[in-house]
Amino acid sequence: MFHVGLHLTANNNKYIELKNRLIRNLENPEIFNFIQLCSVNDIKNNIDKLNILHCYEIKPDFFDCDTSQLKWIQIGAAGIENSLFKEVLKSKIIITNASGIHAGPVSEYVMGAILYFSKMIKEFEVFKDSKQWSQWDIAKKITELKYQTIGIIGYGSIGKAIAKKAKAFGMEVIATRRLQKKIDSNKFVNQLLPLADLKILLKSSDYVVIACPLTPLSMRLITLKELKLMKRTAKIINIARGKIIKQNDLIEALQNKIISGAALDVFEQEPLEKSSKLFDLDNVLLSPHISGNYPDYQKDMIDQFADNLNKFALGKTLKNRVCKKRLY
Repeated sequence: MFHVGLHLTANNNKYIELKNRLIRNLENPEIFNFIQLCSVNDIKNNIDKLNILHCYEIKPDFFDCDTSQLKWIQIGAAGIENSLFKEVLKSKIIITNASGIHAGPVSEYVMGAILYFSKMIKEFEVFKDSKQWSQWDIAKKITELKYQTIGIIGYGSIGKAIAKKAKAFGMEVIATRRLQKKIDSNKFVNQLLPLADLKILLKSSDYVVIACPLTPLSMRLITLKELKLMKRTAKIINIARGKIIKQNDLIEALQNKIISGAALDVFEQEPLEKSSKLFDLDNVLLSPHISGNYPDYQKDMIDQFADNLNKFALGKTLKNRVCKKRLY
């Protein structure tokens, strides 16, 4: 019998619904004993008897308790940088995350942002408010995506989903991948580059999309130096983590038209301060970290966890296992 702690929700009815969904997806549910954990304190009070823990974030004080029975922690999120502190990294506990379930909504968000800029959708609102027939004033600014290049920094599950949708619009696609050794291509990417060739992507792209995890390697990967490599007509889209871009440098680049625009779903500090200059810029599309959120997120998260529980029971390799050296 495996004892599985579930820190899913404090709502009891919702918990029962998600647990029942989990059980329906298990091949041998009788070998698992599920324990409801409504709070962080519940986790700490029960962690000494758990073999498996599902939670949204690992806290350092979990390791003030006895974790000798704990074999595996599944994190119900893709971004896990706050959970990878030294006690976790030194432990033998397997860590997995929810990478992949965000790929659909995030890639749709990215294409929506690209269409917002390319089709001058902001100008539609101006027309509605002014009632002035500005047909050709708007039309001359519109771009067709089949003549545009998208550069994707980070070719994981989200990067791949973005590439597929961009290709469907006829866009030229360039992407970087950390473990890529040489320049390559595939069905959805015209150029797949090592991260060392980031300059090629920045200089060539009309839209630069940040889709890589936040690690020490990617922290402030994009500064004013990198932004100056981009086309003056280019836009940058960040759906990953705010700290990958040096935010003040980005604001300077947008104010001085070094690049022409940005779509930002993530920020260096969240919530974004009400005093941020980003709110005053007319060439920025802002959203409050919602690109990967949708009503059925927890259902998909539970289905993914069930698949991993089935693998765990059979001694198979778990999906989305985090590399404690690469930190993703």
